Amino acid sequence: MLKFNSKNKTGRILPAYPLFVKDPFFSIWSGSDKLNEDDTMFWTGAPKKVYGLVKTGEKTYVFMGSVPKAAKLEQTYVDVTAFDTKYGFSCDDFDLDVTFTSPLNPDDLELLSCPVCFFRYTLKPKKPLGKTTVALFLHENLCYDKYRFETRGGKHVLGDGTEAAWFGLKKQLVMSQSYDDSAAEWGYWYVTGKKALSVSQHVFDRFVAGADLGFGYDVKQNKLIVAFDEYDDLKNAVSGLMTVSFDDTCSIFYFGDWLKGYYFDKTEKNIVQAIEESIANSDKIFAKCESFDRKLKKLAKPYGEDYLTVLYAGLRQAVGAHKLVRDRKGNLLFLSKEDHSNGCIGTVDVSYPSIPLFLLFNPALVRAMCEPIFKFARMPVWNYDFAPHDVGTYPYCLGQVYGVKYRGNESTEACTDGGLFPRHEGETDWATTYPMYYTFPDKDLYLFEKQMPVEECGNMLVMVAAALLADGNKKMAKDNWDLLTQWVKYLIKYGLMPGDQLCTDDFAGHLDKNINLSVKAIVGIESYAIVADKLGFDKEAAEMHAKAREYAKKWKQMCFDGKKTPLVFDDENDSFSLKYNMAFDVIFGSGLFDEDVREKEVDRYIAIQNEYGVPLDSRSTYTKSDWILWSTVLTSDIEKRKALIAPVAKFLRESPSRYPFTDWYYTDTGKIKGQLNKWGRLSGFKNRTVQGGLFIALLADSGICKNK
Repeated sequence: MLKFNSKNKTGRILPAYPLFVKDPFFSIWSGSDKLNEDDTMFWTGAPKKVYGLVKTGEKTYVFMGSVPKAAKLEQTYVDVTAFDTKYGFSCDDFDLDVTFTSPLNPDDLELLSCPVCFFRYTLKPKKPLGKTTVALFLHENLCYDKYRFETRGGKHVLGDGTEAAWFGLKKQLVMSQSYDDSAAEWGYWYVTGKKALSVSQHVFDRFVAGADLGFGYDVKQNKLIVAFDEYDDLKNAVSGLMTVSFDDTCSIFYFGDWLKGYYFDKTEKNIVQAIEESIANSDKIFAKCESFDRKLKKLAKPYGEDYLTVLYAGLRQAVGAHKLVRDRKGNLLFLSKEDHSNGCIGTVDVSYPSIPLFLLFNPALVRAMCEPIFKFARMPVWNYDFAPHDVGTYPYCLGQVYGVKYRGNESTEACTDGGLFPRHEGETDWATTYPMYYTFPDKDLYLFEKQMPVEECGNMLVMVAAALLADGNKKMAKDNWDLLTQWVKYLIKYGLMPGDQLCTDDFAGHLDKNINLSVKAIVGIESYAIVADKLGFDKEAAEMHAKAREYAKKWKQMCFDGKKTPLVFDDENDSFSLKYNMAFDVIFGSGLFDEDVREKEVDRYIAIQNEYGVPLDSRSTYTKSDWILWSTVLTSDIEKRKALIAPVAKFLRESPSRYPFTDWYYTDTGKIKGQLNKWGRLSGFKNRTVQGGLFIALLADSGICKNK
């Protein structure tokens, strides 16, 4: 558990705190130092209002959300653990402790995918309070994206007497959002407590003013659903449990199939049963969450509080920006949304940085990231001999949208929205989906200059090898040996001295002779050799081990002057870049890149880092926090690792940008890299799954991916 400490200049731990987080459409956060000083928000920064109120007699207190006419409880603390965010509040009449729990245990797939989050409270009177109500309200703006649509709601009485209020759009626009900055305009939200109601804005306002809660409906007003516990004569401490859930009804379009979330598909249960079982098993669920937290704290203990802060900041985000489903053959699919970096689904170079977390706790999820890429790479529309960048735009796996050629006229210029006509200013229907590109007969659909050929081939080879080493499961490697062979041949031909092309850091533009990308190609070739070893292909393994060593020797000759490596080959300036792609050479124990090379790199990073971390490279002061953590593995010196980690933890405590943990920010100011959009929200990387990469030091320490 993390608490305020002397390092904490701003009196906070994180830039944004996860409250209810399960998947890319179920993701509610607080971006404030105090839970009751601003509205709660969606991961994008858009207001998604959830209110927490306590009423004693005729006085109403607010502990969550912005409710101007309610008295603010004084916040006394905020704590964070792996899956909990905890707050304390106080006033003259009582103390209040609340806990928000989002069970996202990567080692328990049913628990991870069950769309139920928990709210717990303990209220301790300082004097007899009389009639007291603890209430959790959900505002209807959870049900739509950017423009208001009509909602409807109701309530159920569950088997144990718990009541559940629900609401959703009257006109369900199922699977209508397929772009980046979006919330779902389909599905139904639920909140449970001892009592639950649908209420109008007028009833909410009257409750804040001192009236009792009761059903109220007005078609012209905003609607809310509320769960609440009432106590007639409160004298002693009481505790309660409420839940918040989102039933999306349909989760993923997967190349012609409409897929439910894993929990509903696997268990064949509905949302009411999911809520009932979550409540009934809540003690066991909390025990599982606490067990995971204890294990994580033990693993991170050698690195101190800074590293634990960084891990806690990334964990729920990294898991919860995925959706877990199964295809019709029963294969696991763990599909990321590339949040605020274009909304792609299953992006390879977003999966690659995230894998340390999942290799450490459940390697099956790494294979579940790879599965859709292998499927799309075999489709006729993919006409390249290298791995694709992604499989569509979330939540649609329909073929790559990123880089498709414009088909609106005779032009073949790239179009940022995949060839769709632009929306008119003020247009209220924001629903957007794309054509089924995977069915197109065109064999020349995608622009080469938008692809990342060396990047994605290297990524896929590393991911397959790492997952195989982590748990010994050979099936995916066997089933896709032909594609792995095709991709390693591409790396042999083009990887040592990459041409002018994008890499995962595509926001920095094309780069010719990228030294770090060359490292990825070499480690990718070694990854193929490791897979060949494990599959019994001795000849291929020997050839590729030798090729990787040959290329590593040439790499050193081409770029290393005995002190440091530049950004690109043939660069005579004093340039630099994070050589994060060396990390899996260390983790595999391959020894392609000499220890002295790696140590000198790390020494240089420490010497040049700014207040909030090491810049990504010499072109700008911005960085990628995941790549800083990957770079810690280049040294075995734990003090050097801690020296790289500390500024990232400081960024979390001090950044002026109050969003879920961005991986792209300026190391001198702590500001997120991005621009304000027309709704006044900052675009830029946030809530991205890449923060699974923060766990890489623990992965390296574990030795589970060492090639033995």
